[in-house]
Amino acid sequence: MKRLYSYAWLLIIPAALAAFFLLRPGGADPVRGKSPARPLDQETTTEIERAQDLALSDPQVIAYTSGRRSEVMGVFPAGQHFPPEAEGCSRADCLQVQIYNYEENATVSAFVDVGSGRVLGVLHQPGLHGGVNQRLYDLAVEIIRNEPLVIGELGYQPNAADIRPWIGSLAGTNCGDPHPCLTAVFMDEAALDGRNLWAHVDLTTETFAGIAWSPTPGPDGSSLEFVPQGCVPSGSISRDGWTLNHEVTASDGLRVWDVGFNGMEVIQSAKLAEWHADYGNTGFIDAGGCGGGGGSQFTIYPYGDTQVIDIFQEQAIVGFEVVQDFRMPNWGANCNYRYEQRYQFYQDGRFRVVAGAYGRGCSANAIYRPLVRIDISVNGDLRDTFAVWDGSAWVDQTTEGWWQQGAPYAFDGSKYRVMDFDEQAGFQVGYYIEPGQGQFEDGGLGDDAFVYVVQTHSNEGGADLGTVGPCCYDDERQGPEQFINGESIADQDITIWYVPQFVTSAAAGSQYCWTVSGEPNPETYPCFGGPLFKPFFVFDYPEEIFVPISIR
Repeated sequence: MKRLYSYAWLLIIPAALAAFFLLRPGGADPVRGKSPARPLDQETTTEIERAQDLALSDPQVIAYTSGRRSEVMGVFPAGQHFPPEAEGCSRADCLQVQIYNYEENATVSAFVDVGSGRVLGVLHQPGLHGGVNQRLYDLAVEIIRNEPLVIGELGYQPNAADIRPWIGSLAGTNCGDPHPCLTAVFMDEAALDGRNLWAHVDLTTETFAGIAWSPTPGPDGSSLEFVPQGCVPSGSISRDGWTLNHEVTASDGLRVWDVGFNGMEVIQSAKLAEWHADYGNTGFIDAGGCGGGGGSQFTIYPYGDTQVIDIFQEQAIVGFEVVQDFRMPNWGANCNYRYEQRYQFYQDGRFRVVAGAYGRGCSANAIYRPLVRIDISVNGDLRDTFAVWDGSAWVDQTTEGWWQQGAPYAFDGSKYRVMDFDEQAGFQVGYYIEPGQGQFEDGGLGDDAFVYVVQTHSNEGGADLGTVGPCCYDDERQGPEQFINGESIADQDITIWYVPQFVTSAAAGSQYCWTVSGEPNPETYPCFGGPLFKPFFVFDYPEEIFVPISIR
């Protein structure tokens, strides 16, 4: 008998989380045409039903969805991750109701205080897919199961229980860009001659979008199944001159916010919106979080609580890092992923934002790209300016844009700079930004990062995000480019998107982004990357005499 492996989704949702988040199948055809947004088909709580009712009757939500094909994709706790438009959520336990408008490829997020019966804020987010609910998940399974091309390649009709689609993308089609897409991967050595078959469903047209192929990664590594724990405690830190808050979000990974050093604001908010696991012209879009983001089955849950760990240099403590591990529950087996986030803060004012991938992927040719969003706030939100080193001078950038990491670098390895003019003190203060080139002694081989700098807007990441971009292009089309529209970034509130690129190697002696075996005896070769921010002052403005606080 042929053995079918379908590892694209192996999350086991605990009963408590399932009761709160899991969406049940809906038998009716999708609502189309001149109609309000379709509500969730969901076994849910009274609180979730109330939040959805309040959101769908809100005038702003109606204005964004009425007369368009729209559907609720999920309802989940907002925590402290809400935009200024919903500031009232700081005094209430808000739920975020996420609605997708198919016709405009836009997500509408409503922040609801069920206790007071009010919608406290609404975000309209063009270009973002939102999550995927259970109706669409079940529909994708049936489309894939009955697709003649899939049956023909496998040589049999797969069982519905063996088809586990995940949010994905297929380059060169509408699947994943601009339409939301679900992707399942099959590994059947007898039927597929040692290759992976990828099957894609376009959720906007509700049709089969095509197939793709990738080489298999070889035999499974060892694994020890565990039950995801869901949300972990948030916290606040005051240490070594640093103050900050941290939380695991619904689907934007580990977030830090209100970060300051010696009384000066540094970061308004930083997070990791999603991971792109690229296998050529196909792949997955992964999100770390504690549930929600539209469909809880598409979240890779935290493994253990958030850790605060000392950073040592020559046996002396020089700072600390805030660390969160995210794992699929069968990590170590093929197509089971593990990711890690680290925020490193040093006593001399430096900080580094780090992302790491362990695999094990669906093939040994994966490229991992984390989408890291840093709402930088040097000395406050206003008057920040971004500059690029051109080989002889720092050149201030006046409008939004993107850059790919590469030479020339400044004398200390920096490539970018962000700074703010303090009129009261009469000097400029800022940070040199040093991308990874393999110099940080964490096993990273270099970032080759895309950097996008845009004017900050709430609907471009001020709350938990849906899918930002397609997974499977090798150029700047990673998602944040959609926020570049010619706005000024000179003396503005700006946001930096940092997207490094890590190329898997499974070859013995040069493993990278790879897990040979998971638990109980892990053998791992993770890939880490991320920029180091180094503070400086500029005296005698405007002569630009730079006095770095510290040099790495």
